[in-house]
Amino acid sequence: MLNEHLYVGVVQTSLKAEAAWFDDGSSNWKNSVRMSRLEELRAKREIRHFLASLKGRNPSPDIILLPELAVPIGFEEQLKRAAEKLEVIIIAGLDYRIETAAPEPTVSNEALVIVPRRLNGVPISRQTQVRRVGKTHPAPAEKDKLLKIADASVSFRPHPTVWIFESDQLGKFGVAICYDFMDLDRIVMYRNKVQTLFILAYNRDTTSFDHMAEALSRTLFCNVVVCNCGQFGGSLAVSPFREPFRRLIYRQSGQKLTHAQVVKLPLSSLFDQQKNGNNTDFKSRPPGFDDLVSLNSKTAKI
Repeated sequence: MLNEHLYVGVVQTSLKAEAAWFDDGSSNWKNSVRMSRLEELRAKREIRHFLASLKGRNPSPDIILLPELAVPIGFEEQLKRAAEKLEVIIIAGLDYRIETAAPEPTVSNEALVIVPRRLNGVPISRQTQVRRVGKTHPAPAEKDKLLKIADASVSFRPHPTVWIFESDQLGKFGVAICYDFMDLDRIVMYRNKVQTLFILAYNRDTTSFDHMAEALSRTLFCNVVVCNCGQFGGSLAVSPFREPFRRLIYRQSGQKLTHAQVVKLPLSSLFDQQKNGNNTDFKSRPPGFDDLVSLNSKTAKI
């Protein structure tokens, strides 16, 4: 049975790109696409601290988010054990993955979705499940930086897949990484399919993501949660409530701020509005949400 509310732990870590990924002078490109040793140790310590701070919270989170690129490679097993201990789903951005099978220097950008055997005390599966959600489109600055690493011209491997996860208790949710948030083809595929859309980001342009989240919350008619890095801030959560003051549920503004917060999102009532359209707490559903109309394309030369 669908929960009345969805509780999401949003974590902003202090990861700084200039300190984490740089040409170390070794002429080995692989050293430049992995976090520096110092930043890796700091990231692990910080993640442990924030996960511990969310333990025992009342209400406890159903899902915990960590930003794009926030988790060092090799920390995955610790995250898996943390999800099992906390009995929450963890959705976390991984450091760049080196594609060893590629004929030329290549990396991919992925997020882990860890679903434990028990969710808030309720058994849901025989064993913990782990899925990887890949990024399809690198941001232009990200692509340029990879091409210039250690004179190796590191390529980016896209993952052109749209993931939707389904839970009896937590509804349906989508997960996308940073620049994919701007991909309209991807966004259309979430239409009338999810109650919540999660975005993991390492994003400077926080204002644009604010506007995108607000707009897509109405056009997709779902909760939208952005988990950005603490270096730039701008994490937020919005829902398509009718009253304007209720729509912005959470926002963390300001740069260079580490932060963890549990936010409360509507779930069963939002699902009811998506299905029936008669809940006055929410905005009206967008045109074509229920009965999709195929539009005819016409071009006229003038």
